[in-house]
Amino acid sequence: MQTTRGIVLRVIRHSDSRIIVSLFTEHYGMLSAGVRLTRGGRTGGRSALWQMLNVVEMSVDYRPASELQKISDVSISTPWMDLPYSPVKASISMFLGEFLFRSLRGEGENRPLFSFLYNSLRWLDEAEGNVANFHVLLMIRMTRFLGIWPGMAGYGRNMVYDMKNACFSASIPVHGQYLEPRDAMWIPLLLEMDYSRMHRLKMTRNERWHMLEVLLQYYRLHVPSFGELQSVEVLRELFS
Repeated sequence: MQTTRGIVLRVIRHSDSRIIVSLFTEHYGMLSAGVRLTRGGRTGGRSALWQMLNVVEMSVDYRPASELQKISDVSISTPWMDLPYSPVKASISMFLGEFLFRSLRGEGENRPLFSFLYNSLRWLDEAEGNVANFHVLLMIRMTRFLGIWPGMAGYGRNMVYDMKNACFSASIPVHGQYLEPRDAMWIPLLLEMDYSRMHRLKMTRNERWHMLEVLLQYYRLHVPSFGELQSVEVLRELFS
């Protein structure tokens, strides 16, 4: 048995008394486990433990060949003070849960990535003021940990951005997956930004929404089976 922390990304009800939870863990990467719901105790069966983006600590009887792992002694590792209660942050969390699940399927142990996500969520929980750019910034910063960091090779004014080959280009690529210069200019701006300064990034509502769609397209190009996200509409309504 190994104790590890995990970030809850998806919960599927299997029956009235059983759920399937998917987590990104510090020691094993992505894993899924079957959990029997109970009214109390530390077995992991309390439904309050399994809210989106909760960070839990648990013991795992890890078996690589098993589709569902056995977990026990589950408890909240870091209680969120504001994330579940702020309407804006809760909506962002709903989107991020689905986005991370789609992005990290099949991801093995990646402790730098876990640390990045954990610290990002802590920052969001504690943040005051405008956090409208948070999810966009997290999405582009996370590419570094997945090995799909947008390249700055060939960067210059009036260059298009080749989405498929992750580089700037003076000519339009034949595959047609590219950004016009007016959109490409956001790439270096976002890459050099951090959470504490993101309020300085003056994006209109339409620009933010467009960049979200651009980043989702980028992930679809570089992450196998990424697909379409249903929770995007939650953000559309929130920031419209």
